[in-house]
Amino acid sequence: MPLRIPGQDTSVGGRDAASDAFLSVQTKRAGKVKGEVTTEGHEEEIQLLCWTWGVSANTAIGSTERTARRVYRHLVVTKGIDSASTALLSALATNDEIKEAVLTMRKAGGEALDYFTMTLEGARVVALDIDVGEDGRPVERVSIAFTKIGIAYQPQQNAGLGSGTFSFDDEVLPA
Repeated sequence: MPLRIPGQDTSVGGRDAASDAFLSVQTKRAGKVKGEVTTEGHEEEIQLLCWTWGVSANTAIGSTERTARRVYRHLVVTKGIDSASTALLSALATNDEIKEAVLTMRKAGGEALDYFTMTLEGARVVALDIDVGEDGRPVERVSIAFTKIGIAYQPQQNAGLGSGTFSFDDEVLPA
Protein backbone atom coordinates (compact mmCIF):
# COMPACT_ATOMS: atom_id res chain seq x y z
CA MET A 1 0.00 0.00 0.00
CA PRO A 2 1.69 3.21 -1.14
CA LEU A 3 2.10 6.15 1.21
CA ARG A 4 0.37 9.34 0.12
CA ILE A 5 2.22 12.59 0.66
CA PRO A 6 -0.46 15.31 0.56
CA GLY A 7 0.42 18.57 -1.15
CA GLN A 8 3.91 17.44 -2.08
CA ASP A 9 5.05 16.91 -5.66
CA THR A 10 6.46 13.42 -5.35
CA SER A 11 6.44 12.21 -8.92
CA VAL A 12 7.24 13.33 -12.39
CA GLY A 13 4.52 15.76 -13.41
CA GLY A 14 2.12 14.96 -10.58
CA ARG A 15 0.99 16.10 -7.15
CA ASP A 16 -0.16 13.87 -4.33
CA ALA A 17 1.68 10.94 -5.89
CA ALA A 18 2.28 7.84 -3.86
CA SER A 19 5.50 6.50 -2.42
CA ASP A 20 6.32 2.98 -1.37
CA ALA A 21 8.27 2.38 1.83
CA PHE A 22 10.31 -0.73 2.54
CA LEU A 23 12.42 -1.92 5.47
CA SER A 24 15.20 -4.47 5.34
CA VAL A 25 16.53 -5.84 8.63
CA GLN A 26 19.64 -7.93 9.25
CA THR A 27 20.07 -9.19 12.83
CA LYS A 28 23.30 -10.41 14.37
CA ARG A 29 22.15 -13.88 15.44
CA ALA A 30 19.05 -14.71 13.39
CA GLY A 31 20.16 -13.12 10.11
CA LYS A 32 17.82 -11.58 7.56
CA VAL A 33 14.27 -10.81 8.67
CA LYS A 34 12.16 -11.84 5.68
CA GLY A 35 9.16 -9.78 4.69
CA GLU A 36 6.69 -10.45 1.90
CA VAL A 37 7.58 -7.74 -0.63
CA THR A 38 7.89 -8.97 -4.21
CA THR A 39 8.77 -5.58 -5.75
CA GLU A 40 11.90 -5.78 -7.90
CA GLY A 41 14.94 -4.57 -5.98
CA HIS A 42 13.22 -4.98 -2.61
CA GLU A 43 12.35 -8.67 -2.61
CA GLU A 44 11.64 -10.18 0.83
CA GLU A 45 11.75 -6.78 2.53
CA ILE A 46 9.04 -5.50 4.86
CA GLN A 47 6.29 -3.30 3.35
CA LEU A 48 5.65 -0.25 5.54
CA LEU A 49 2.32 1.53 5.85
CA CYS A 50 3.92 4.56 7.48
CA TRP A 51 6.84 5.55 9.70
CA THR A 52 7.99 8.34 11.98
CA TRP A 53 11.35 9.50 13.31
CA GLY A 54 12.95 12.72 14.49
CA VAL A 55 15.76 14.48 16.27
CA SER A 56 15.82 17.50 18.57
CA ALA A 57 18.26 19.68 20.49
CA ASN A 58 17.03 21.88 23.33
CA THR A 59 17.84 25.57 23.36
CA ALA A 60 17.40 28.26 25.96
CA ILE A 61 14.51 30.64 25.32
CA GLY A 62 15.77 33.74 23.53
CA SER A 63 19.01 32.05 22.47
CA THR A 64 19.95 30.42 19.20
CA GLU A 65 22.57 28.25 20.86
CA ARG A 66 21.61 24.78 21.93
CA THR A 67 21.91 23.89 25.60
CA ALA A 68 21.95 20.11 25.33
CA ARG A 69 23.06 17.33 23.01
CA ARG A 70 20.88 16.27 20.15
CA VAL A 71 18.37 13.58 21.01
CA TYR A 72 17.41 11.03 18.37
CA ARG A 73 13.97 9.51 18.69
CA HIS A 74 13.42 5.86 17.86
CA LEU A 75 12.42 4.95 14.34
CA VAL A 76 8.81 3.76 14.60
CA VAL A 77 7.47 1.82 11.63
CA THR A 78 3.87 0.76 11.08
CA LYS A 79 3.28 -2.39 9.05
CA GLY A 80 0.75 -5.11 8.52
CA ILE A 81 1.15 -8.47 10.19
CA ASP A 82 3.34 -10.55 7.89
CA SER A 83 6.13 -13.13 7.80
CA ALA A 84 8.48 -10.66 9.55
CA SER A 85 6.22 -10.25 12.59
CA THR A 86 7.48 -13.17 14.67
CA ALA A 87 11.12 -12.53 13.70
CA LEU A 88 10.87 -8.94 14.93
CA LEU A 89 9.19 -10.11 18.14
CA SER A 90 11.97 -12.67 18.60
CA ALA A 91 14.62 -9.95 18.08
CA LEU A 92 12.94 -7.95 20.84
CA ALA A 93 12.56 -10.91 23.21
CA THR A 94 16.16 -12.11 22.78
CA ASN A 95 17.73 -8.63 22.54
CA ASP A 96 19.22 -9.63 19.17
CA GLU A 97 21.21 -6.71 17.77
CA ILE A 98 20.16 -5.38 14.40
CA LYS A 99 23.42 -5.07 12.48
CA GLU A 100 21.72 -3.00 9.82
CA ALA A 101 18.22 -1.77 9.10
CA VAL A 102 17.56 0.12 5.87
CA LEU A 103 14.36 2.08 5.32
CA THR A 104 13.82 2.99 1.66
CA MET A 105 11.27 5.32 0.09
CA ARG A 106 10.54 4.74 -3.59
CA LYS A 107 8.38 6.81 -5.89
CA ALA A 108 5.43 4.69 -6.96
CA GLY A 109 4.46 4.51 -10.60
CA GLY A 110 6.57 5.39 -13.63
CA GLU A 111 10.30 4.98 -13.12
CA ALA A 112 10.87 3.41 -9.72
CA LEU A 113 13.47 5.60 -8.01
CA ASP A 114 14.68 4.96 -4.48
CA TYR A 115 14.87 8.60 -3.46
CA PHE A 116 15.30 8.35 0.34
CA THR A 117 17.21 5.84 2.45
CA MET A 118 17.78 5.74 6.18
CA THR A 119 20.40 3.25 7.38
CA LEU A 120 20.57 2.33 11.06
CA GLU A 121 23.39 0.35 12.66
CA GLY A 122 23.91 -1.01 16.16
CA ALA A 123 20.15 -1.09 16.54
CA ARG A 124 17.61 -3.03 18.59
CA VAL A 125 13.85 -3.55 18.55
CA VAL A 126 12.74 -1.83 21.76
CA ALA A 127 8.94 -2.05 21.44
CA LEU A 128 6.35 -3.88 19.36
CA ASP A 129 2.64 -3.06 19.59
CA ILE A 130 -0.24 -4.60 17.66
CA ASP A 131 -3.42 -2.59 17.13
CA VAL A 132 -6.66 -3.55 15.43
CA GLY A 133 -8.50 -0.54 14.07
CA GLU A 134 -12.18 -0.02 13.44
CA ASP A 135 -11.75 -1.57 10.00
CA GLY A 136 -10.66 -4.83 11.68
CA ARG A 137 -7.18 -4.81 10.12
CA PRO A 138 -4.33 -5.49 12.53
CA VAL A 139 -1.21 -3.36 12.26
CA GLU A 140 2.09 -3.48 14.12
CA ARG A 141 4.11 -0.54 15.37
CA VAL A 142 7.76 -1.48 15.80
CA SER A 143 10.18 0.90 17.58
CA ILE A 144 13.88 0.64 16.78
CA ALA A 145 16.66 2.34 18.77
CA PHE A 146 20.07 2.74 17.14
CA THR A 147 23.65 3.94 17.64
CA LYS A 148 24.50 5.03 14.07
CA ILE A 149 22.35 6.66 11.41
CA GLY A 150 22.87 7.56 7.78
CA ILE A 151 20.40 9.34 5.54
CA ALA A 152 20.62 9.81 1.78
CA TYR A 153 18.24 11.75 -0.43
CA GLN A 154 18.32 11.73 -4.23
CA PRO A 155 16.19 14.35 -6.01
CA GLN A 156 14.39 13.27 -9.15
CA GLN A 157 14.60 15.29 -12.36
CA ASN A 158 11.54 15.87 -14.56
CA ALA A 159 12.77 13.10 -16.86
CA GLY A 160 12.54 10.67 -13.94
CA LEU A 161 16.28 10.28 -13.43
CA GLY A 162 18.10 10.81 -10.15
CA SER A 163 20.23 13.94 -9.85
CA GLY A 164 23.01 13.83 -7.27
CA THR A 165 22.72 12.69 -3.68
CA PHE A 166 22.57 14.61 -0.41
CA SER A 167 23.66 12.69 2.68
CA PHE A 168 23.94 12.88 6.46
CA ASP A 169 25.70 10.53 8.89
CA ASP A 170 25.91 10.59 12.68
CA GLU A 171 26.70 8.44 15.67
CA VAL A 172 24.68 8.57 18.86
CA LEU A 173 26.89 9.73 21.70
CA PRO A 174 26.65 8.10 25.13
CA ALA A 175 25.02 10.27 27.79
